[in-house]
Amino acid sequence: MGSTYRRGTKALHDGPRDGSSPRDSPAGATEKHELPETRLKRIGCVAAGPALITAQPARLTFRAATRDVLDDYRINRKRSLVDVQRHLRLHLEPFFGRRRMAAITTADVRRYVGRRQGEGAKNATINRELSVLKRAFTLAIAAGTLPSRPHIPLLREDNVRRGFFEAEEFEAVRGRLRPDLADFVAFLYVTGWRWRSEAARLRWANVAFDAGEVRLEPGTTKTGEGRVFPFTAELRALLERRRAVTRERERELGRTVPHVFTRAHGEPIGTFNKAWATACRAAGVAGRVLHDFRRTAVRNLVRAGVPERVAMQLVGWKSRQMLDRYHIVSTADLIEAARKLDAARSR
Repeated sequence: MGSTYRRGTKALHDGPRDGSSPRDSPAGATEKHELPETRLKRIGCVAAGPALITAQPARLTFRAATRDVLDDYRINRKRSLVDVQRHLRLHLEPFFGRRRMAAITTADVRRYVGRRQGEGAKNATINRELSVLKRAFTLAIAAGTLPSRPHIPLLREDNVRRGFFEAEEFEAVRGRLRPDLADFVAFLYVTGWRWRSEAARLRWANVAFDAGEVRLEPGTTKTGEGRVFPFTAELRALLERRRAVTRERERELGRTVPHVFTRAHGEPIGTFNKAWATACRAAGVAGRVLHDFRRTAVRNLVRAGVPERVAMQLVGWKSRQMLDRYHIVSTADLIEAARKLDAARSR
């Protein structure tokens, strides 16, 4: 494994027998303490493999590490790239930007959390920012640039929304939206699909009237898995109505309109926050969001007697935890349970 000897005023170590060149040590170094320690470190690096030999953890900066994170998001086409860029630009880089990754400690992370809480940031927002930091460490370790990362504790989140629509509430809101938007929210009410990434991007190529189903191809959903939702009578009528509207627009525009839910000029439906908020206020359910339709759909499915496993597949959940989170019990459910209990005791 090499030997240590003294030549003139310097102590030399000829290194392991792996072809590496000798390393000089300061003249004041002692064979008893510093040289053996250095030797053991070098031996350990050789045993660990080339990743650690070539690693330079002291030189990796936070900015360099987060560039790898952004590249990772771009390569994998993650839709949250814009959010990550915002977290870095506004908060993480001003705090960690000049630091070296190897020098960032758990205490530093806690100071960052305290600062963000002092600025009024919610725990969920801080956790999304810390996730970017954790990803930077994970990629650096995978590349052999860092040997380890500090403990980065996440905060408890208590921001689970409880909103859902009863049938009469939904009809009140839908009746206050223009026809294109009314059809769109009706689709969400039945399927519970994610409005922006799934329903708004739905194409006619994914609607099969003969088979009686609407599909999402693998790779187009949040989970990456494909999905099928069979037609209900209401869903078939809605899609036939949209097909008639699409054909009329294609004649007017002189071109193909590939999306199911579109605006007047054939472009896909986008954000309509103002129209949505106005309709909700007028219907007496101010504060509802489009994501509430996911809770609504799964509750309607379970109420109708659909097995929970099937309901999870229809709306696009992989874990039981998500079903428990979204299957909200209303006061009406509790009253119905009490009624059933009374009926059972009176038999």
